[in-house]
Amino acid sequence: MVDPDVSASLYRDARRRIIAVARELTDEQLVSTVPACPRWSVRDLLAHLAGGTADVVSDNLVGAPGDDWTEAHIKTRADREVGELLAEWEQFGPRWEEIARTAAHPSFIVRNPFLDTGVHEADLYGALGLARQPPEIYLAIAASVVPRVAEDFDGIGVFTIITPDGEYRLGNGDAEASVRVDSYTLSRAVFGRRSRAQIESWDWTGSPGQFAERLTVLPQTEHDLVD
Repeated sequence: MVDPDVSASLYRDARRRIIAVARELTDEQLVSTVPACPRWSVRDLLAHLAGGTADVVSDNLVGAPGDDWTEAHIKTRADREVGELLAEWEQFGPRWEEIARTAAHPSFIVRNPFLDTGVHEADLYGALGLARQPPEIYLAIAASVVPRVAEDFDGIGVFTIITPDGEYRLGNGDAEASVRVDSYTLSRAVFGRRSRAQIESWDWTGSPGQFAERLTVLPQTEHDLVD
């Protein structure tokens, strides 16, 4: 579990990085498709980040984090300039940090705002061909989400994930297989940003079995993603 102050700081830093990138984007870049979210343009992604933050702060969480909830962020901001989206995010972002620091909200996602923002930061950088985000955020994503995913591995044996930064044991009973993968790729896969074929192509000892379909907490991409 990530410390509440660290959670808030990771979110703040990611927000600042994304805003800095967004201020320099061309019109062509803003309308380009985000491969990890193929229904969205870069501008749509920014609208979601701003709108999601505003909704969390106002406790408008009905349907979150589902498609209707996220699409409303985009539709209601369709006529706004990018500068307005960024200003809205800057306005409400510090208040989400405060919510994270209290660690009192019942929602795991709300208590850890760096999760959604960190995943979309990587989506954005992948769409723009930019370098990966700093390791502290994707390490925190993996460390926070993989243990929760492990709850869905009951009854299929034990799968061990070995990264350069640590190991995770998923499941119970007899050992089934182990896999070596870097932490960034793991952080992307748990949020559906790697295809089943990509996961099965990792460095396996033993058979991946049901691992690829059980690992993700969001719908899994059907096409290979590289970022």
